[in-house]
Amino acid sequence: MNFTGTSPWLALLHQLPAKPPYLRVKIWRRLQAIGAVPLKNAVHVLPRSPEAEFAFRELLEEIIASGGEATLIEAQLLAGQSDADVRVLFDNARDADYDEIAQAAQRLLQTGPASGSDIAKLQKRLEEVGKLDFFGSHGRQEAEAALAELDRQRYQHPDVSRTEPAPLSV
Repeated sequence: MNFTGTSPWLALLHQLPAKPPYLRVKIWRRLQAIGAVPLKNAVHVLPRSPEAEFAFRELLEEIIASGGEATLIEAQLLAGQSDADVRVLFDNARDADYDEIAQAAQRLLQTGPASGSDIAKLQKRLEEVGKLDFFGSHGRQEAEAALAELDRQRYQHPDVSRTEPAPLSV
């Protein structure tokens, strides 16, 4: 065999035991948290990187320790889905996350001035999603704009709970 370069993807193939039933949800949430997208029910992929390999290895060990089976492979798509198709899966997943942030910001805008802690929570979520945005999803711009608008609104309507003094008007 003649390999030229490395495979662009890591794939985790897994089979979970029927019991305990919460294990499926737990593993699904962990896959979501690391930004993996499903190719099939029991095959999830990440762009190849040392961080992705570490995350998948930890998950593989957890699956095996829970009585399941798991295999981690380097993957190169040859037929069926293309690399571009898989990138779209990642972009769609991140766009959904960014949309959720933008909608939460819009709800806060509609209900009046947002507190600093509300804005900080959304900014933290934006940072978390940004770490999983491997290919630069377009949804980030809308989420950032909505958070910027929230921040502007907060300073137009000073919050009495702020620790810093409000700017003096002349």
